Parts: sequence; structure tokens; C-alpha cells
Amino acid sequence: MASKYRQRSGKCALVRYRGGPVDGEIIEDRSQGEPVKIIIGAGQVPPGVEDILDKMEVGSQAEYIIPYAKAYGAHDPENVKTFPRLFIKGGEELEVGSIIPWMHPALQQYVPVKCVAATKDTVTIDFNHLLAGKDLRYWFELVDIID
Repeated sequence: MASKYRQRSGKCALVRYRGGPVDGEIIEDRSQGEPVKIIIGAGQVPPGVEDILDKMEVGSQAEYIIPYAKAYGAHDPENVKTFPRLFIKGGEELEVGSIIPWMHPALQQYVPVKCVAATKDTVTIDFNHLLAGKDLRYWFELVDIID
């Protein structure tokens, strides 16, 4: 899994892709227009995607299943917490299914989190990645690899 074992580590993959959970809708579609730049081994994408990009031939395209363990990991019940509505910015308006931005303390950037339960006084927030515990189905086209 460490990037030093990837033959293309540090190189930039120019990629088009689309996909989402195996049992759901396409949630990302970058299959048209300019390719996306992904630095292999930099942790910009899940390990399973880096594995695919490390092995694909330039100019090829294919669909892959990425197991959750190589995508966003297992869903961890410890990352689901209940708070008084007043403790969450905009908490008085949250309902089940609401997705809100949360400042991740380690990453120091906003990430989406989901309200999974709500009562009159409390909300339960799932801090897992929205795709945690889900196998993914993605189509990739490797346009080029550049140094």
C-alpha cells in the first residue's frame, strides 16, 4: 500500500472517470472534457484507485470494482455521535439525510457528514466518509502519464 512500491509513484495520471457505489447511482462523472490530474502515491484518491492507475495501460479504459477496504474503509460505528441540536451549527434545521460541512480537525478542511437520526432535541451525525463500507464501481480512462 505504501506509495514507494508503486512503479508510477510521483507521476501524474491524466484520467477520466465515473462511478459510485456498486448498489447505487453514479455520483461522480468526470468522463467528459479535460482529464483530471491525479498524482499517483500522493493519497489524493483511495488506495484501490491508485492500484488501478498504477497498472492501467495509457489509452485504455475499463470498469473496475473497488472493494470498500481499498476505497474508503469499513463503516465505523464509533464515528456516529449524538449531539444536542444547539451544539451543531444549523442543528435546529437538520433532518435525517441532511449532509452538512464539518471541519475535520486533522485535515483542516471541510468534509461532508450526514445526519442519520434526529429528535426534537438531538441530532445523530455520521462522521464516516459518505462511501465508507461500500464497494465502488468505477469506469476509468487513462489518457496519459506524465512526469
